[in-house]
Amino acid sequence: MDDSIPLPCINLIKLTLFSLMLSLGITLRLEQVLLLWQRPGLLNRSILAIVVVVPMLVVMMVMGFRLSPEVKVGLILVAITPGTLTFHLPCFNRSHPYALALQATVSLLAVLTVPLTIAILQEFFPPEAQIPPITVVQQLAIAQFLPLMLGITLRYCWSALADNLETPMTQTANVLFFILMIWFLAQQLDAILQIGIFPLLVIGLLVLISLWVGHFLGGREASTRTTLAATTATHSAALALFIAALNLPHLSVSPAITIYVLESGALTIGYLTWNMALQVP
Repeated sequence: MDDSIPLPCINLIKLTLFSLMLSLGITLRLEQVLLLWQRPGLLNRSILAIVVVVPMLVVMMVMGFRLSPEVKVGLILVAITPGTLTFHLPCFNRSHPYALALQATVSLLAVLTVPLTIAILQEFFPPEAQIPPITVVQQLAIAQFLPLMLGITLRYCWSALADNLETPMTQTANVLFFILMIWFLAQQLDAILQIGIFPLLVIGLLVLISLWVGHFLGGREASTRTTLAATTATHSAALALFIAALNLPHLSVSPAITIYVLESGALTIGYLTWNMALQVP
């Protein structure tokens, strides 16, 4: 059976990632980013949770459990790709300055952190899943860094135009993301259903641990704690699928990525709902 992702789907992945980053850049205000960068303690803890702790936990878990190579590679890819999945979840306040600044910061850093993490974790990838880090740098510079900077430039130089484009661009990015997820669910439903109970439990455990890490490192403020927890537990499915489609077309890792999106989304919604209930007097 051919496990490669069809060309129309690859183009949809590229378009979705481009739209998500452009939408984030247009929505972002410079003062929001500076507000986070002026809090080095929170900034460092946030990057530590998302870029260091979660990938390390994933590697330890996938190496400690008997999982298929496709599931292992899929989970590692999704763990090292920070992104904007949290923005699509109900109960999540995407307009919070910390949420926007954090998403923009980790998305910009991803151009360097993702290839660097791949280089460090290369020995944990099976021989058929080796990815040249320099290739990933070039791919992310075009697919992620360019549209994000384009959106930021548009917001900074033509704020009135950015105000008009913000809502339609955000809606377009949301629609493309959901179409992408539905496409993968429809095209690979059999592979998803056959992945097995044990990998589902491992993924659920990983999401719960990631939520706890973000909650713990988010500080005393409820808003930063819940935002970091949600961002740490969820990742950019579009970016993970983008890397897999361009560099591992022969390896069927998309079912594991799709399942992670579904489980992390459900558990994170539960976490956010629980926190909202706690804040009600």
